[in-house]
Amino acid sequence: SGINAEYGGQIAPGIIMSLDSNSKRALVSFWIFGLCNNFGYVIMLSAAYDLISAGGKETEYCGKESTGAILLADILPGFLIKLIAPTFINKIHYNYKVMFSIIASIASFIMVASSTHQGLILFGVGLAAISSSVGEITFLAMSSHFERSVITTWSSGTGFAGILGATVYLALRLGLSASQSIYLMLIVPAVEFITYWFLLVRPATLNEPLGGFAPLLHEEEGEGVEEGEMRKEDTVVTRGPVMSTLHRFVAGVKELWYYMLCLFVVYAAEYLINQGMFEIMWYKNISWSMGTQYRVYQVIYQTGVTISRSSASLVHFRHIHIFSILQCVNLVLFACEARYAFIPSIYITLTLILWEGLLGGACYVNAFYRIYQEIPHKNREYSLGLASVSDSMGIVVAGVLATAIHNYICGFRRP
Repeated sequence: SGINAEYGGQIAPGIIMSLDSNSKRALVSFWIFGLCNNFGYVIMLSAAYDLISAGGKETEYCGKESTGAILLADILPGFLIKLIAPTFINKIHYNYKVMFSIIASIASFIMVASSTHQGLILFGVGLAAISSSVGEITFLAMSSHFERSVITTWSSGTGFAGILGATVYLALRLGLSASQSIYLMLIVPAVEFITYWFLLVRPATLNEPLGGFAPLLHEEEGEGVEEGEMRKEDTVVTRGPVMSTLHRFVAGVKELWYYMLCLFVVYAAEYLINQGMFEIMWYKNISWSMGTQYRVYQVIYQTGVTISRSSASLVHFRHIHIFSILQCVNLVLFACEARYAFIPSIYITLTLILWEGLLGGACYVNAFYRIYQEIPHKNREYSLGLASVSDSMGIVVAGVLATAIHNYICGFRRP
């Protein structure tokens, strides 16, 4: 009851101090959740070049495989999880969902670091995708039980995961092997475990009843209507669990289509750039190897994402489609660079990559901020989880197309 007291009624000074302390711990916790949840995903993409490298690749424009294969393994399993999760995940307690995400993260790091077989490596990358997707659905839904500012700290944490993960991996690879570097990442799920169980003050509302919350349409349509209308709506949502879930999903997509479409487009464009073109854009007149250049590209991209994802407390954008349009312009520009190599300096390319990251992060944080602001509280938990499907769908499309685009451009870029 103390958690909800801030929304009305008289509160004793001691309780106010307690609430302030709990709120601060929630803000810090969600920042750490965002950091840890995206860390494994970023590490797999930063290590993608190392994971698919073959002997002699450093002297070629193109290898036999594209890093798009790693991207697909890093997103497709999680995307499938996001598609089926709405049918059952709200029936599982938050404690179990968080622990599943942590265990899957641990398993992914160990498998990728210890395996030499390409199939096992891809399976380990897939575990990281599952961990990240379950975590994203869980923590975004969990945010509806806290004050709205946790969305900002979550987004900031996911952004910092990008720059920190990419930078740490780049630094470790200067002295360690790829395997040793990935083993060291096991500290990340340990930090997530400590944060959830010992730092976060979990409100009683997280203990939802078995079977989850009422369906979206029942909650949304049932308030403030006549009794006859209520009975009519009840007949709709009680047609069966499959039809009820489908009806709820369709209603959610209709309400969120603008934000979901913008997220889909911006993520499809930027991941086509990152995994279909980065490794082809190699400058031979500098001292960095191909692998080092690829890892630096990832660091610069994640820097842009971090800056923009941390901007929600300073500036907000309602019309986020501008980010999607500009990212498509970037896609055309980078495709021309990968094909014709017309940009004379790597520093110009790094500036454009920073801009690419800024656009992607801005679209993400503003989309979820607007959803949090516009969707009624009772429907917010489901809506935040549903919207997260769209960016994953964009990345899946990018993963499928990246290899084909990579191979096509390589046909022109081979020396």
